[in-house]
Amino acid sequence: MCKFILHIFLLIPTFLLGQDYNRDIHSLNNKAKEYIYTDLDSAYYFANRAVILSKHHQYKQGEMDGTFQLGRVYLNQARRVLSLESGIQSLKIANEIDSYKGKKNAYNLLIKIYNHSNNLEEGVKISNLIINLAKEEQDSIQIAKTYNFLGIFKRKMDEPDSSLYYKTESMKINRVLKDQKALAYNYTSLGIYHYDNGNLDTAFSFLRKSLQIRKKLNLIPQRIEANNNIGYLFLMLEVADSATYYFQKSIDLCLNHQKHSNLATLYSNLSESYKLSREHELALDAIEKSIPIKDSLMGIKQHEQIVKREKKKALILAEIESEFKKKQYILIFALLIALLMSILLSRISKNKTIKYLIEKQKTAAAKALINEQEQVREDIAQELHDGIGGSLAGLKLNISKIQQQNDCPMLIKELEHLDKTYQEIRSISHNLTPVSFQKQSLELTLKDYITRAFPNKETEACFHCYPEKEISNLYYDQKICVYRIIQELVTNIQKHSKASNVTISLIGHKDHLTIMVEDNGIGFNNNNNSGIGFKNIKKRTTLYDGRLEIDSTINKGTTIIIELPYKNPVS
Repeated sequence: MCKFILHIFLLIPTFLLGQDYNRDIHSLNNKAKEYIYTDLDSAYYFANRAVILSKHHQYKQGEMDGTFQLGRVYLNQARRVLSLESGIQSLKIANEIDSYKGKKNAYNLLIKIYNHSNNLEEGVKISNLIINLAKEEQDSIQIAKTYNFLGIFKRKMDEPDSSLYYKTESMKINRVLKDQKALAYNYTSLGIYHYDNGNLDTAFSFLRKSLQIRKKLNLIPQRIEANNNIGYLFLMLEVADSATYYFQKSIDLCLNHQKHSNLATLYSNLSESYKLSREHELALDAIEKSIPIKDSLMGIKQHEQIVKREKKKALILAEIESEFKKKQYILIFALLIALLMSILLSRISKNKTIKYLIEKQKTAAAKALINEQEQVREDIAQELHDGIGGSLAGLKLNISKIQQQNDCPMLIKELEHLDKTYQEIRSISHNLTPVSFQKQSLELTLKDYITRAFPNKETEACFHCYPEKEISNLYYDQKICVYRIIQELVTNIQKHSKASNVTISLIGHKDHLTIMVEDNGIGFNNNNNSGIGFKNIKKRTTLYDGRLEIDSTINKGTTIIIELPYKNPVS
């Protein structure tokens, strides 16, 4: 039991730290997801760290999510080969652990890769796979999203009817779901479709609906895109003022919300709209604003951005290091507690072993002593019965013959005295004979003995024994001990007490046995209890770690209480 408790204690820090590692991995993946639109280097660091930790702890879900985030980072860096490898690896793990979410994410990533690389046939193939999977899971949102992608693939494959069908199906589902954000994408896609097919009014209508939804939901990156789409449409139609208006709206949103990644393209588009309206100075000013942004994006003026990013990364790393140190301290503390518990449990176990060995020796000694005493009693009883008893029986027979021949009254009196002595020797021999509890219980054996011990009506003896189950479950050597103690107490009452009333009780408790003997005899001085009978009682009580209590008052009787704890036999 002690070893089991110790093992549990040693597993506690491992269990707790194991849970912490899972939380850390999820936290790293969430940070990668957070930085994916703002800082690709930081996003890559967190995703890669999540993958390394997951592999170390064999945590498949964390590895799957981290690999997926790495694929997104690679795609944003235009590293499509690495992105494709990550997507395939993420899908493989998702299939291993049968994660629908993991499969869905991996398929969506692969669809985007095939769209950017114009690998249209693979894109359609993957789209059909994810639609079947989404239908099994009844995931309407994913079905609508995939239909929209199929519409894009079919448009690029010069299948306008199919393209329109899938985009319309996607829009139907999103309308039922009331997914406004997804509907905005549908409207944008349909606007581009109708522009390609020369339906300009319809194209403007869908693009404006998309912009209205994105304004209502306050989706800043999507609003920037929507304004730019409408501006570009006006630019193609050579409506310079309207094009300028929408391009400027997008630029203002970028500046107000620090979305600088689209600024270079927007300033270039704005410059084209100014050229169209023959405002060459403004066109030159717009193109001059786009150049430093392009340079910055190409790495010519990245020093300040790099310093800023490295500082941010250093702070994040310091935070991670601090958390790691905290966990180290927790682990050290838990191990110290486990070590102390190990020492404590070891000492407790050692003390229990020592106590057990002492108890074993004491019990074995008691058993040996009882067996030895019983053997001595048997020898004496045999000698009294066969030796002295036989001699007295022969002497009684001879005297009886002499008395019959001579008719001497004196011999009759001596013969009676001899018969009384013979009966006493027989009684002593019977009391010394070893007791057997095989034919009857301890209760019946004691009841028979007490009945024989007080045959005369001069002394009324009562015997109580309860509960029967507790008493009957005693082991043989314990029964012998109880029987002999009661025998010694009864003998003392017979010889010394002159009692007219004797009550003997044997009471079984949960963990000990009580022997209580009461008489209304002449009593005795408590200090005068050094006879052979009392010495034997004390020895037997001590051998079983018992307790002896004597309460006696001159001419007011005696009460003796003995308590013996139960003990299992020791082999």
